[in-house]
Amino acid sequence: MSAENPAVSDSSMSAPSAFRRMLSRGAGNGAKVGAGFLVGALLVGGGAFAANTISSTNSINACVNNTSRVITIAPTSGKCPTGTRALTWNIAGPQGAAGPAGPAGANGAPGASGPAGATGAQGVAGVAGNSGSAGSTGSSSNSSTSLNVTSIANALLPSVVSIAITTRTGSATGSGSIIKTSSTSTFILTNNHVISGATKVTVELEDGTELEGQIVGFDVAYDLAVVMVNQGNLPVANFGDSSKVVIGEQVVAIGSPLGLSGTVTSGIISSLDRPVTTGGTGSETYINALQTDAAVNPGNSGGPLVNAQSLIIGVNSAIASLGSATSSTGSIGLGFAIPINQAKRISNEIIATAKIVGAKVTLAGVSTRPLLGVSFDTSYGGAGAKIYALTAGGGAEVAGIPVNSVIRAIDGKNTKDNIEAIVRIRSYDPGATIKVTVDLPNSGGSRIFTVTLGSAPSNSA
Repeated sequence: MSAENPAVSDSSMSAPSAFRRMLSRGAGNGAKVGAGFLVGALLVGGGAFAANTISSTNSINACVNNTSRVITIAPTSGKCPTGTRALTWNIAGPQGAAGPAGPAGANGAPGASGPAGATGAQGVAGVAGNSGSAGSTGSSSNSSTSLNVTSIANALLPSVVSIAITTRTGSATGSGSIIKTSSTSTFILTNNHVISGATKVTVELEDGTELEGQIVGFDVAYDLAVVMVNQGNLPVANFGDSSKVVIGEQVVAIGSPLGLSGTVTSGIISSLDRPVTTGGTGSETYINALQTDAAVNPGNSGGPLVNAQSLIIGVNSAIASLGSATSSTGSIGLGFAIPINQAKRISNEIIATAKIVGAKVTLAGVSTRPLLGVSFDTSYGGAGAKIYALTAGGGAEVAGIPVNSVIRAIDGKNTKDNIEAIVRIRSYDPGATIKVTVDLPNSGGSRIFTVTLGSAPSNSA
């Protein structure tokens, strides 16, 4: 057998591929191949390798002739003769048994979120309960209460109406709130300027039903009115407490701006105790208004301003625009509402004093206003409200306030002019007792007087 001389460059290395091929061929001399080893003797370059050498050590120690490259078995001493160099072939043994399983690998990163599920169907609205008389006064919300406009709209819209009037010169629209109902008739609160001069009043309910309206009574000073329709058992709005309203409180305005019935807008209470002239009926019509940035437009007049508990806290009455304080050019975020505590007293007095025979109002109801019993000097330009004259037997005269005194505060709230003095007085009920701080004439210093307010028919001069 001719020799096959593999190229060897290192003194100790694994068997070269040529030698492995020679083992696998096993040619001649009855040699047999088993498990990759030659059984018997293998002649390589004239050298004989013993099979037991391979099987017991899995390696062959040999000597390579530096000139002829002939490979021979190394002496048992392991030292190769001069002119040769040592070579060791490592023969791979059979595959060992599998080692124990390694520890489990770390968990992989979380998978991506799946797609969002489909939105559920909207629930069916509940059926409105039977209407009844106006509910008791509820507490107002505060600025931390979350406003659910949808819930408020669902609760209030059935009790909000549109009011259309015909006058001798044209027509107009406004809004109103149902405040009292019986089996045969229903009373609606609105503004006086909505129904002023009307020859015909038509009330449209939420469901589109149109009913003839009758004016039960009105109050010019407070710009309020009550209208009656001959249909009973209608849903009634509930009153809140306007004395508990705070700046920043969330509110909703509902009405029929520009004739668009059932319009809902939202905002906050921007300020309190704003002295505002409403309705264009002259200087007698002053309100101590709630200011809101909820969008209020022409046609919203008479509609409710509502808190987060769906309670009416004001009657929308006026807007400010870039043109004038009572212009009807549209909302710029300055709307004003009559506090409901004042509106509740006035409407109750009107309904209580009206005469209704069958289905017809035969005598209009009247309301009252509180009186301090003074006239103010409108030419006075200083701070406060200067008293020009006293009403004989009026509250101010009885309390001892002298003419030419200047009112500086009412119940501790500063009063900067006569308009503020008027609206502060009108925020009380007739007969209420108040503290009036005045600067006495002739540098007489400051003094607080206790005054019991008088009463007069509100539409009287």
